[in-house]
Amino acid sequence: MLLADLGAQVIKVERPQLGDEARRLGPQVCGDSAYFMSVNRGKKSVTIDFSREEGQKLVRKLCERVDVFVENFLPGTMRKFGLDYARLSSLNPRLIYASISGFGQSGPYAHYPALDIIVQAMGGMMSVTGEPNGRPLRPGASLGDSVAGLFGVTAILSTLLERERTGKGQYVDVSMLDCQVTMMENALARYFATRKVPGPLGSRHPAAVPFQSFKTQDGYIVVALISDRSEPWKRFCMSIGHPKLAKDPRFSDAASRVHNYADLAPLIEEAIRMKTSREWLEEFSRIEIPCGPVNAIDAVAADPQILHRGMIAEIPHKKLGKWKVANSPFKFNGSPSHPQGPSPELGENTDEVLQEMLKCSPSEIARLRSSGLV
Repeated sequence: MLLADLGAQVIKVERPQLGDEARRLGPQVCGDSAYFMSVNRGKKSVTIDFSREEGQKLVRKLCERVDVFVENFLPGTMRKFGLDYARLSSLNPRLIYASISGFGQSGPYAHYPALDIIVQAMGGMMSVTGEPNGRPLRPGASLGDSVAGLFGVTAILSTLLERERTGKGQYVDVSMLDCQVTMMENALARYFATRKVPGPLGSRHPAAVPFQSFKTQDGYIVVALISDRSEPWKRFCMSIGHPKLAKDPRFSDAASRVHNYADLAPLIEEAIRMKTSREWLEEFSRIEIPCGPVNAIDAVAADPQILHRGMIAEIPHKKLGKWKVANSPFKFNGSPSHPQGPSPELGENTDEVLQEMLKCSPSEIARLRSSGLV
């Protein structure tokens, strides 16, 4: 999705008749999966049955003409189809081949299947998510899947740049579990420093107070006072009606406030419950205390800053005319970055790609269709 938003021509190879399973995920909008439309915008769909030898030949011919090949099957699967890196790079030495899998191409877990929640659990993310003494929670976004995609894009763009220097492609091995470990750098750094195992803290920060969500009279806000200087802490204490806290040695610096959190938190929570979210946001903003509302998704979709930044985009839809999706965050002063078109119908671009890239004749394409190969 990100590469397509950046202007790459992305060809999605799907199974004839069945296609990507994500096409059938809910909620459905006029027969289309909202999720599928979001993450497949701007791509082309080609159907090829590469479980058959002739289908494998078609994919190999396509790979002679592309820059990047991305797959996310279990390790070893592509070799069975004759579509592994060794085979494809011998046909196209400039090819960048990226494999995204649950546990990587090597190691004792390499052949285990993995989904988002599995790698979030095994990588430690769920162990530090949730409230103290509560059950481990999965964050409300698919960080196992999406972070692996982000790191995959980073690696692909890096190898494209390297190819400009060497003229040769490379193999990229992205493990979802590896990506989770990279995401957990802060928790691991604290563990290596103290040998204490980090646990869930709710919305708290392990090294700063106040740095969390607070219930107000009518909702929730977040306050993030990361500075160890005394002046911001003094302003905060004055604003919540507890000026004496600023002089209390138990709370004199960040480390002290963290150590004495159990004594301090109830005082802050009680004070913030006395006003509305809007009143506190206006007050904290006035005295330059970092803060923000805890927005539900409907508020995110209507937020003036988010709309100003163009982060809600529209793609064409055959029945609805337009459909809204989250935009990519890239902003350039010379190159556009946004959804390049709608999500494709299953096999919508098969004829186009076979004709333009492989020079197949209409009669040859008709034969492939009649055989069920495409």
